[in-house]
Amino acid sequence: MPIQPSNYSITPVAQLLIEAGRGRVGFDQRLIAAIVSRSEEAAPALIAYGKKPPENARMEMDEDILNLLAAMPVPPAMDYVTALLRDGYTETPSSMVKIVQTAGKAAIEPLIDAYRSLEEDSSGEVAFLLAGIGVHDPKIMAILLERLEFDMEDGAILLGLYGDKAGIAPLEKLLSEVGKNREVEFALEQLRQTQESIPESDSGFLDDYPDASGPEFEVLEDDEIVEFAASHEDESVRLAALDVLEDLELPASVVTPLLALAAGHDTVPVRSAAFRALARLNQIAEVRSVAEASLEDTSTPAAIRVASLITLLPENVPAKKLRLYIEEFLNNPASRADAVHAMWRSREASYNTRFGSFLEDPDLAVRRQAVRGAGVCGDVTAIGKLRDLMMDEDLRKDAIFAYSMAVPSDVSPARMRSLFTRIEKEAGGLNRDETTSVAIALDMRLEADGKEAIFLSEVEEADEDGED
Repeated sequence: MPIQPSNYSITPVAQLLIEAGRGRVGFDQRLIAAIVSRSEEAAPALIAYGKKPPENARMEMDEDILNLLAAMPVPPAMDYVTALLRDGYTETPSSMVKIVQTAGKAAIEPLIDAYRSLEEDSSGEVAFLLAGIGVHDPKIMAILLERLEFDMEDGAILLGLYGDKAGIAPLEKLLSEVGKNREVEFALEQLRQTQESIPESDSGFLDDYPDASGPEFEVLEDDEIVEFAASHEDESVRLAALDVLEDLELPASVVTPLLALAAGHDTVPVRSAAFRALARLNQIAEVRSVAEASLEDTSTPAAIRVASLITLLPENVPAKKLRLYIEEFLNNPASRADAVHAMWRSREASYNTRFGSFLEDPDLAVRRQAVRGAGVCGDVTAIGKLRDLMMDEDLRKDAIFAYSMAVPSDVSPARMRSLFTRIEKEAGGLNRDETTSVAIALDMRLEADGKEAIFLSEVEEADEDGED
């Protein structure tokens, strides 16, 4: 069972961290409050987790742990900081700087030991921490002079940050040898001025976390997502889980919990979402029976009835009845978005050119379903609007995919490559996710025409090359 937010404060910190590391607990202000309010318990638990995460951990939490440790009134966790640095941690978040500055002189030896354990091209972060520690020590100066010799500009920046006027002479000597150099000259200017004490890093390490967030569904197993949909105390989490489930191929084992939601006493949005999540399982008689009963019960809210219709489609509803239901639900603002959804899910040819009329609906949910419908059904009457919606922040992702599916073109590898370039230009460039979306859409068009898919494998290969 999920740990409910209302139980965070009575759940051991170590268990909270395990669940957060598995992506089952969102890192939000509720979780943070439950941890920082128990600093004596939390600090050793955070350090223990950070130094040896469980084997089943699915999330990287080092920066979150540093942020928590830096914000709590606990002894500086230098052993954790140096363990990260020795393991090749290449980030120096402000919370790490804060921990080092709080440790002061006590941080010097551990950091120097960590520095000496690394190759010079991997030890720049440690040198940065030493330079910003706020304490002058000959051993630190020796390391910074080594950095100056190893990397002139990086070393100059570090000497300027360190603020010891003993760095002026070696910088002047270097400048006389190399001539003009912006970084060296700036460092000298810093050191020649009256030096203020090095300011401590900002303390608002935890301010940017959201007030509430749900699990990381992208790392969860399908049965875990069903568990959250069925039992989490936050409606927003249940709805988010059901939204994910709607796009998955689910086993028959999920029918019982999802039907319990759909036909139970939860809120209208949750019940509707549960029916939509069951749509891929409508080959099961029990699913069809419950959906049909809901659809035909006029005392049931329209939002639930239209979701029941979606569950039954694309088959199981006679064409004449389908048109009557669609028109009924289109005329009700509470059910209009799902009515448009039902239009494209039905694959009924008479709806193939009706989506453009809904692309200017005041309801974003209606517009989103209209965009998807235009793509799925190839609504050529909507092409111009889809092109414009690629610049709409709310609908850009859906519009790019739909446009890629619907824009007229001969279907051949050469024409699809040309179309890819055209879409990229018309969308004002594509990020990684958008590139993948276009690749999937154009590959689907190739495969539907009996040709081999070519794009997605190329995108994946490019991503792998970029990672290398």
